[in-house]
Amino acid sequence: MRRVKQRAARGRLRKPFAPIAVALVVLVAAGAAFAATKWPTQAQEISTSGINPSIKFCGSKPITLAVIDGFGVNAWSQESYAAVKSTAAECKNVKVITDASDGVAATMISQINSAVAQGANAMTIIPDAGAALPALDAATKAGVKVVTWGSNPGGQDGVDYLDYVDWNDGYAGTLWANWMVKALHGHGNVIYTGGPAGNAVGADQLAAIVKVFANHPGMKLLTGDSSWPVTNWDPATAATVTASLLSQYPKIDGIISNYGTDALASAQAFEKAGRKLVPIATLDANGLSCLYKKSKIALQTISSRNWLGRIAARKAIAAAEGLANKEPSIINLPSFEDTLAGKTYQCNPKAAPDFYPSNKLTTAQITKYGSSS
Repeated sequence: MRRVKQRAARGRLRKPFAPIAVALVVLVAAGAAFAATKWPTQAQEISTSGINPSIKFCGSKPITLAVIDGFGVNAWSQESYAAVKSTAAECKNVKVITDASDGVAATMISQINSAVAQGANAMTIIPDAGAALPALDAATKAGVKVVTWGSNPGGQDGVDYLDYVDWNDGYAGTLWANWMVKALHGHGNVIYTGGPAGNAVGADQLAAIVKVFANHPGMKLLTGDSSWPVTNWDPATAATVTASLLSQYPKIDGIISNYGTDALASAQAFEKAGRKLVPIATLDANGLSCLYKKSKIALQTISSRNWLGRIAARKAIAAAEGLANKEPSIINLPSFEDTLAGKTYQCNPKAAPDFYPSNKLTTAQITKYGSSS
């Protein structure tokens, strides 16, 4: 740099220097802009439930964002829609189209193809239905910036789709299992409900639970080491399943569930059967918190994590706009409630039982954005 400045001072090479100087100014400005972007850490994302107004992701090009939920029929799906669509609503240049496949793989594949045909530039998708990888890959090759979240699609980030945003579900299973060991002092019979048969989230968590319990011979998983009684993340089904387990097993000491509203239904089934409530490890659900606060029974929850949709939306929209986004993708979620460690019940008596406080969504946002229409 010093030589360039010396030559400029002598009036030499003035014409060649002008574009070089402009280029340097542009590079310095770009570097300063990049340096000014302080991407949130995992801990910061968790503490704000993914709400980060300082992140610039909207751009200026008019684009279409497809928002697809592989299940789309329960309160969890509603809050997932609300998290994604309320984030997209921050961008006046982004049009949103939505769909849900009700857990049917063929329907999901058709919806992915339809979104591409409708000119989607970006897509967020919870691939619960499975078998969608070829369609996701085709959408990516067609130029759509696809961000999967909430359920592992398989395949490879940056190849079959842009990115995969989620919690570390195996970490969640480990956290729940270790907490249950603590709650039951290393001895007890536990049931596990993991949603639809064979879903990736449930399978990963069950494997983690089995691994932890293997180190504690006094812990018995009544529902088995390789599968679970299917609830389809439907509270009515979860209640029926739990009633059946109660009739089968006279002694159930704890419940692990990967859906807080299922866990609430299981607890209510205990009450209906005249059985004492037992410690539960699950995802947060307002009704469960209120019930356990009233009963003063041990409870441990992890955030229901619908807020991860905020990150997914920002990543997909930013990519379609040609902007960088280096937010973390896979997050180890800590306990949201843990009554054994002083993290008290998060009961809101004015909110619905299937409201998930960890998402920091308002009732108005859920009403406005929480559907596939």
